[in-house]
Amino acid sequence: MLTGEEMEMTMKIYLKSLQWLVPAVMALLVSGASEAFAQVQPRAAKMDFQIKRIEIRSYNPRSGGGESGRGGNEAGRVPWKLFECEFDSQPEWADDIEVKWYVLMGGRQQTLATGSDTYIYVKKARRHVVAMFMHPMVMERWMGTTVQTSMDVGVEIWVQGRLWSFDDTKHTRKQWWQQFTPQPGLLMRIDESPFAPTLYADYEWSKFTTSKRQ
Repeated sequence: MLTGEEMEMTMKIYLKSLQWLVPAVMALLVSGASEAFAQVQPRAAKMDFQIKRIEIRSYNPRSGGGESGRGGNEAGRVPWKLFECEFDSQPEWADDIEVKWYVLMGGRQQTLATGSDTYIYVKKARRHVVAMFMHPMVMERWMGTTVQTSMDVGVEIWVQGRLWSFDDTKHTRKQWWQQFTPQPGLLMRIDESPFAPTLYADYEWSKFTTSKRQ
């Protein structure tokens, strides 16, 4: 049985130990909060480039299929596929904004068509629109038809070599295209297409278009 003096001494020792424990606990809490904040920051930064819309459209060439009017080429008489992505940007200006496309085509076997374009002079704004074309003969070769059937489209936005955001037509929040073997060369940039002279003002400015004119 402790005497009153011994109990008092024990209590003083206990309280003194708490003086060291409290700062340690506070430091741990602050460290944890800082780490949590650091984890949230990159997610907030990713809102700088936010995908708003991904759409598949048909694009009809001029009737006749060419300057001669003979229309002998089937690609001039059937619709091409036009893939559009709309996104918002927060930085005042941005360059080297690469948009990567993944188009999963059905048919006898699933084929993942891939392509990309890189944009410059991207000003802070809503409703930036970028796009890629698919030649109708690509659809017929890989899908067996030029009529639009099942297509899933995924899009990634890369900023100076870093993945910033991604989305797809089904809003799965998953990069499902990573499980397929990519088939490059099946998508066409706007400036590579025969429609570039009439569409240059509808989409963001590709750095490849600029480099060809230098």
